[in-house]
Amino acid sequence: MGGKIPSSDIISSMTTHTLSGIRMDDLSSEELDIHLRGWLAGTEGRMIATPNPEFLLQSRRDPAFQALLNGSDLSLPDGVGLCYAIAASGTERLQYRHTGVDVLLHLAALCQEMHVPLLLLGGGPGSAEGTAEYLKQAVPGISVFATDPGTIEGNTVSVSISGELIEFMNRLHPTVLAVGLGQGKQERFIRDVLPFVPSVRIAIGVGGALDMLSGGRPRAPLGWRRAGFEWLWRLWIEPRRARRILRASVVFPTVVAWGKLREGGFLSACGRVFQEIIRQWKNASL
Repeated sequence: MGGKIPSSDIISSMTTHTLSGIRMDDLSSEELDIHLRGWLAGTEGRMIATPNPEFLLQSRRDPAFQALLNGSDLSLPDGVGLCYAIAASGTERLQYRHTGVDVLLHLAALCQEMHVPLLLLGGGPGSAEGTAEYLKQAVPGISVFATDPGTIEGNTVSVSISGELIEFMNRLHPTVLAVGLGQGKQERFIRDVLPFVPSVRIAIGVGGALDMLSGGRPRAPLGWRRAGFEWLWRLWIEPRRARRILRASVVFPTVVAWGKLREGGFLSACGRVFQEIIRQWKNASL
């Protein structure tokens, strides 16, 4: 990633889409890089959300979560299902999507380059620590810390963050904070903790990225990822998560299809989705 386009130009020309009431920012890798570099050199704490089909399903029944996602500074779509849903919804196309793993790896590289610390928080047992070790090998010279925050209590509106955890974070003085607490909780945690950890310039919810990078959950092969079959890979390696995975890969498309049936234009939507499938397969073969 890299580029010379002025940050102000990127912000003013950024393409956005709205699906199920959720804003999604359509940025190339170059545009994303410019945002991240500018924010790391800035003075404000920024929140990045990575919505996927499960996020959109939850937001339909949770207005507070929908408002939280739309209040993020950057909303990076994660999941090929969003490409198909946006194609079905109209003439627009989602050109770019960014997984939590990819964004975290790029942030780690920027932290090393700009000599700022990264803090990993959450994930399964040992995942944050395992990811920190992985990053030390993959990005030599990086300053990275990891912690298991224990059980974070909360509800659909807010979470409870102990003073001890905030004090610990402030002692580390992180510039980037990557939080893997699962959808909803990680976004509420970021919103609630940012005012109390002023050193943070970028905070991002990374879902299961810490489990993947630590080796606890193998990532899908590159070809599967490019073709949009990460969900099928996860179903294979984690059958216990079948209900959640099928919600994203079956329930979400059904909700989108039902919406088009009610609105009209179902057949034309199917044609657009078919064209998008072809586009995704062509991109996967590059």
